[in-house]
Amino acid sequence: MTTRSLAAAAVLATLGLFAPRPAEAIPVFAHRYGLTCQTCHTAVPHLTPFGEEFKARGYRLAALTPRTAFPAAIKVNLQYGSEAEAGLPKAVVDEVEVLIGGSAGKRGSYFAEQYVVDGGRPGASRDLWAGWRATPDGARIPVTLRAGQFTLDLPVDPETFRETTDHYAIWDQTAGDNPFALFDPKTGLVAALGNEGHGLSASIAAVQGHDPRSRLPALGIDRQIYVQHASAGVVLSAYRYDGSRPVDGTSDRFWRQGYGMTFARDRARIDLVYQNGFDSHASSDGPLRSSGGFAQLRYELSPRWFAVARYDGTQDTEFSRALIGGVGYRLARNARLTVFDTLHRGPGDGTRRNTLSTALLFAY
Repeated sequence: MTTRSLAAAAVLATLGLFAPRPAEAIPVFAHRYGLTCQTCHTAVPHLTPFGEEFKARGYRLAALTPRTAFPAAIKVNLQYGSEAEAGLPKAVVDEVEVLIGGSAGKRGSYFAEQYVVDGGRPGASRDLWAGWRATPDGARIPVTLRAGQFTLDLPVDPETFRETTDHYAIWDQTAGDNPFALFDPKTGLVAALGNEGHGLSASIAAVQGHDPRSRLPALGIDRQIYVQHASAGVVLSAYRYDGSRPVDGTSDRFWRQGYGMTFARDRARIDLVYQNGFDSHASSDGPLRSSGGFAQLRYELSPRWFAVARYDGTQDTEFSRALIGGVGYRLARNARLTVFDTLHRGPGDGTRRNTLSTALLFAY
């Protein structure tokens, strides 16, 4: 039996053991409001326009009163990869997440995302914040404050709602000896103005100048501004992040700025993002410029099937790129199976590497 046949057999066996059944529990927000998962998701974790609006409103539906329910859910991702990471087998429990979120009183909201397992290893907290809507219902320009640890506002969610097993390369990108990456959550305060689902909106964040898992001491306060305009089927966005890190005994003052464009019509969604950056002293070699971006297409082949294709490219001291393509199938209202193939062309000599990954995700 070939390696790929063994992989297929493993996937089928896994489905038999873990595929959710209709009578079992459903994710917390659907349970609280008496809705189906497909009201907010086409296939977990992809959001429908209704789901995006619900998220933007702090997990509230003005026309419905939530039922009493413990505000927690669990998400599990089982993965098989043709190319294992160092120290990991090819088949792993890739992610186990506990998500807690909801509304508190008339204007408060909260959200926590704790990884019990992440990448087959013990995980850590990602989001852990409390929010407060400073304006009343129906305000022309709603204002919301969030404090705690949170994912930065970006044109496409880098983790929780990501469609593929592969990360977006530009948001994992670091420069020289500076460990900063836009993928990592930050701790601080963010103020958001406007409704991100309609018209013009913006957010301003002030966060600790430190990176998770970094041994560098914290240095000052980093700042980010994010601006977005959403109209029928088109979202335009821009962001800039400024900060400093102590690198080789010198303060590396750096910035990253990017631009996003999303087109959504009928079954198709296209996301385009370009980013560039500058570091004054990312290493002993002095200033460093970086850039990169991605183009991603998601297409719903049917109510249950979807396809995703993405091109990633980054440039700093070297140039690297990747082409990712695959399909997904919604097995049940809160579960999906995906198969992706990734062709990497690494930096330096441009060596090619091909990786096949299969993942089963389900949420309760």
